[in-house]
Amino acid sequence: MKVRELQEHLSKTDPELDVVCYSEDERLLVENRGFILFDILAVSTVDAERLRLDDGTPYLKFERGLASVAMATLEVTSDF
Repeated sequence: MKVRELQEHLSKTDPELDVVCYSEDERLLVENRGFILFDILAVSTVDAERLRLDDGTPYLKFERGLASVAMATLEVTSDF
């Protein structure tokens, strides 16, 4: 999702609401739970290269280089 798209979605929402993220990704789940919640700690812009690890896991290499691009990131935590 692009920042513009996120802004469009959020602009239709009450600005006083809390924002949480969730995932139903089975690799992140604790046994007997259907989803995991995340709280947003920070929003920033970084230079990073998108890649996949040997096991196929999506990953970011945080450095400026030929394959890196600027992207917005949300730092999240499951401890809130």
